[in-house]
Amino acid sequence: MRLWLTTRQFPFLALALVACAALTAAAGDTAVALPSLGSSAARPLVLFAPLLVCTGLAYCLGSGLPGAEASGSRPVARYDQALILVTVLLTVVVAYAVAVLLDAPTAHTVGRNTAFLTGLMLCVRRLAGPQVAPVAPVAWVITVMLIGNAGANGQPYPWTVVLLPPDHLPAALAATATLALGVLAAPAAPLPHDAG
Repeated sequence: MRLWLTTRQFPFLALALVACAALTAAAGDTAVALPSLGSSAARPLVLFAPLLVCTGLAYCLGSGLPGAEASGSRPVARYDQALILVTVLLTVVVAYAVAVLLDAPTAHTVGRNTAFLTGLMLCVRRLAGPQVAPVAPVAWVITVMLIGNAGANGQPYPWTVVLLPPDHLPAALAATATLALGVLAAPAAPLPHDAG
């Protein structure tokens, strides 16, 4: 466990969590007009807070020593899975606290969106490798920002997940399923790619 504690960049992850909490508290229910195709709906500013946590986790998980960790007897992969779950749980708790204390229901979506985007990042990490993984959540947010709303009324499409209201049960289920899939994929090595 000492090797795991030494190699993982916990100060960077802690800084990412603090920045996410600060952005969530500062933004609250604030919505801003952002570039979009086909809709002029304002987007909640807290949409960007989960990206901080995803980046922190990606950096933390990518800072290991694969050779030494693979040859050791400690269950490093289980430690990483626990780290992921604890990080997402902390984000959910902070988002809920901000939503209640500041009476900002939109802030509650930060926990759900962090779970979804973290799961997405971990799945991409498994399929494409650790260099591509941090880009996936950013690409998702940009995509839903540009094409995530249906027409001029600004209603988000169900596939967007992160744009849906805080009490949207299917979005919560999708986020939970994506996180579970990502956590299961986290300990596995990236899939081999053809060298052709």
